[in-house]
Amino acid sequence: MTPPTENPDDELINLIARCALRDQAALKALFERVGPYLNALAWRILKSKELSNEVLQEAFLQIWNNAASYRPHLAKPLTWMASMTRYRALDRLDKEMRNNSNTRAINEEEDFPGGDEPEHSVGASQLRFHLHQCLTTLGDNIKRSIELAYLRGYSREEIAQTLSTNTNTVKSWLHRGAERLRLCLEAK
Repeated sequence: MTPPTENPDDELINLIARCALRDQAALKALFERVGPYLNALAWRILKSKELSNEVLQEAFLQIWNNAASYRPHLAKPLTWMASMTRYRALDRLDKEMRNNSNTRAINEEEDFPGGDEPEHSVGASQLRFHLHQCLTTLGDNIKRSIELAYLRGYSREEIAQTLSTNTNTVKSWLHRGAERLRLCLEAK
C-alpha cells in the first residue's frame, strides 16, 4: 500500500502557518514554490520585469506579515497569495499610470506650441484624464472590479474569487460602478 500523497494546498497551508510563527525557512520554501507563478502574475499586469520583481517582494512581505490571519476555510492558499500579488500589481500599475499621465501632460504642454495635435488626440486625452478622475471617486472594491473586468478582461467569477466575494456582489459593484462613472463623465 502506497502512502497518500500530500495535497499541494496542504503543503502551502503548512508553509503559511510556519510563516505565521516567523519561520524564515518556510518563507524561503514558499517563495521557491510559488514565487515564479506570482511573479508571472505580476508581470502579466505590469509588463515589466523590474516592476513585477518589486511587486513580488512587496507581496511576500505582505504574506509574511499577514500569515497569521490566513484562514484556509475562506480561500485556497494560492488564491490568497495571488490576490495579494494582484492588488500590489494593480496598485503599482495605477501609480505608474498616474506618473506617466502627469509626465505626458507636462510634455504635451511643452510640445504643443502651434496646435499641431489632431483634435481627436486631445479629446481622447481629456477623456482618459476625466475617466481616471472619476475612477478615483469610486470605492476600492468597485474600482478594482471595474479595473479587473474592463482593463484585465476578468470574468465576474474570477473577480469574485480575486476579491473573496460572491458573483452577485461583483455584478452589483460593476453595475453601480458603471452608472457612477457614466454620471461622473456626463458632469465633466
